[in-house]
Amino acid sequence: MKIVVLASGGIDSALMMARFLKEGHDVYPLHINYKQLAEKHEWESCQKVCEKLSLIPHKMDIEGFGELPSGLTDSEFDVYDDAFLPTRNLTFLVLGSAYGYTKDADVVAIGLVANPIFPDQSKEFIEKTEACVSSSLGREIHVLAPLIDLDKREVLKLAKEHDLLDITYYCHSGTDTPCGKCISCKERQSAEQVV
Repeated sequence: MKIVVLASGGIDSALMMARFLKEGHDVYPLHINYKQLAEKHEWESCQKVCEKLSLIPHKMDIEGFGELPSGLTDSEFDVYDDAFLPTRNLTFLVLGSAYGYTKDADVVAIGLVANPIFPDQSKEFIEKTEACVSSSLGREIHVLAPLIDLDKREVLKLAKEHDLLDITYYCHSGTDTPCGKCISCKERQSAEQVV
């Protein structure tokens, strides 16, 4: 099966790619630059993960999307309280589906985990997006979120087995040292205390 994986450079997408490869699928990593504060580090990590897995990532720039006010794209906003970027995951899945169409892929995967914070992280969102992109392309595209029943602690344990922890990036602030303030940092640090 041909699978487009939305590859952020983070642990969730890295784990998905490793597991899909182990299952014998063809994996097409797609990294999206939406002018996020962490783009430099995310892209570097994405390339490291792909190199480790013998994959070649494709990078797509949609920098205009970063003009929407959010703590993920503008340091003037709070990286924690203003972390929601409207339609981010929908946009990623639409672009992933379009890219998959050109690769004759029938699956797009996104690294959502359990305990959703935002409306575009739920199982209902995944189901509705799948119907929408399939309708827009005139053929069935499956949208998968294979980690959606796992919490971050479980994801870290699995990623550790694949030796992926040290080459991924997770801070939304985009700093060299994780800020410890953003949602991603808090989620990762809380999970690491248990692992």
